[in-house]
Amino acid sequence: MKVSLNFTNELRILTSVAAFIQEALAQLPLEAEAVRKLAALATAAVEHAAVHAYPAGEEGSIQLSITEQGGKLELVVRDFGLPQDIARDEQALHSSDHPSRVLFGCDVEGVVDEMHWLGFGPQGKAFQMLRWLHDAHVRDGADEASLTPFPEEPPLAPEQTYEIRRMRADEAAGVSQLIYRAYGNTYFNEDVYYPERVAAQNEHGALVSFVAVAADGEIVGHYALEFDQQGPVAEVGQAVVNPAHRQRGLLNRMKDAALDHARQLDLVGWFADAVCVHPYTQKSNVEHGGRLTAVELGIAPKTESFRGLSEQQSQRVSCMLYFHWLKSPGSRVLFVPARHRAVVERIYQNLDCPFSYGESAKPQGHGILTTKVNEGARLAIMRIAKPGADSAHAVMRARRQLVEHARVEAVFVELPLTDAGAPWLTEQLETAGFGFTGIAPHFGVDGDILRMAYHVEPLTRAPIQVYEPFGNELLDYVLAEQARVQSTLE
Repeated sequence: MKVSLNFTNELRILTSVAAFIQEALAQLPLEAEAVRKLAALATAAVEHAAVHAYPAGEEGSIQLSITEQGGKLELVVRDFGLPQDIARDEQALHSSDHPSRVLFGCDVEGVVDEMHWLGFGPQGKAFQMLRWLHDAHVRDGADEASLTPFPEEPPLAPEQTYEIRRMRADEAAGVSQLIYRAYGNTYFNEDVYYPERVAAQNEHGALVSFVAVAADGEIVGHYALEFDQQGPVAEVGQAVVNPAHRQRGLLNRMKDAALDHARQLDLVGWFADAVCVHPYTQKSNVEHGGRLTAVELGIAPKTESFRGLSEQQSQRVSCMLYFHWLKSPGSRVLFVPARHRAVVERIYQNLDCPFSYGESAKPQGHGILTTKVNEGARLAIMRIAKPGADSAHAVMRARRQLVEHARVEAVFVELPLTDAGAPWLTEQLETAGFGFTGIAPHFGVDGDILRMAYHVEPLTRAPIQVYEPFGNELLDYVLAEQARVQSTLE
C-alpha cells in the first residue's frame, strides 16, 4: 500500500483528513483498537503541522503519506514551513529521562515502534511514525528445543546432500530460530527475530534470503541480501550455519547463490560489514574480491554475542566495511579535506577506482540533516544530504543532546563526497570530536559518502582483530584520528 494526500493548513480540512487516515489504516492487518490509536496520533500530528508550521494567517501546504512495505508501516506528515529545532525535538523523542510518553496530546506507548523528526532546512520538516505490522517474536509459542542454544562443539551431522535456494515464506520461523540459537537475543538487527517480518521483507524485496536445507528439510543455514541504503547497492549478511553442519562449505554456497542473484539486478555493487571480533568474515570477503573502504568503529554494542567465538566484549564491536563491484567503477570528482587525501587515495587505489579532486567551498544556506536513533544499540546515525552553513552546528547540538539525554554511546555522521562543502564541514566536525573512519561507495543518491564517528568511550586497538595488511593500516589511521580529534576536547 502506498497512498498520499496533499492539502492546505486550513483547520476545517482536518475532519476529512482524519477520515482518510482511518479508512486507509483499516485496510491493514491491525486490530480495531490499534487502528484507532494510530489514526488519532497521525491526525494529531497533522493538526500540529496545520497550527504551527506556518505563520498565523499564511496558507501553506501539508503532505501526508501512508506506506506499507515489507510488513513495516510508515506514516509521514510533511510541511514546508517555518524552521524548527529538529535536533532538540528528535532528542526529546528518545530521551531516557523524558517524563511522559504523550505526544501531540496522544499516548504513544505501544502505538508506534519508532518516531523521528526529519529536517529539510528551508524546505520544511516532517514527522515520521513507523510501526511493524508483525510483532510475534520467535520465542512466542515456540517449543524449548527450537530455541536451545547450539552447543559450542556439537557432533557433526552425517554427510548428506544440501539444497541451497531462496527461502520460502513458511520457512521464516526456521530462519528466526536458527539465528536465535546461534546469537541468543543479541543480534544487531532485531527484525530477524520476527518470522513474519522476515517473510514480509522477502515478499516485497527489501530482503532476499537464501537457505541451506538439510536432507530432512531442516533449515541449517541462512544468508541474505539487504537493501537498506539509498544508493544502488545491497548489503550481504545475516549469515549463520548450524554448527553441526559446518565444514561442509554451506556458507560459501549460500553466499555464491546470493551474489548470483545480485548480479541479475541493476546494482553497482554489494557490501558487507565484517566483524572484528574474529577475522573469518573479513577473510571470506577478501577471498570473494572485497575491497576494504572503511572501519565501522564501534558500530555495534558490546552486548552482541558470538556464540562459541566470543561471548563477552570489552568494548563496542567494530566492523570492516568491504565493497564488491558488480559494474566497472567510473571516474568521479571528490571533495576531500587536504588532511585525509593520502588515506582517501589509498582507499580508491584499493578499489581500483579512478577519481579526481574538485575545488572545495564553504557551504551556504541551510543544510538538510536526518537523524536515526537505534535505542537498543545506543547508536545514532546522522546523514547530511545537503551540507549547509548551519550543518556543523546542527550536528554538534544534536550530538550533545543525544549523548546527554538519550544515552547514545556512538554517533556516526555521513557526508556526500560529491558536494563541494564536504571538506569544510569535515574540518568543523573534527573540532567537535568526530573522526574520519572511511568511505562508503555509492551509499548516497548522488554517489560516495565520507563517514565520521564520535564515541563517548574511546576504543582500544587490542580487541579489534584484522585480517589483511591494509586493514591494519586503515585501522591505525582511524584510531589515530579518533585520538587526535578527542584530544582537542580536553
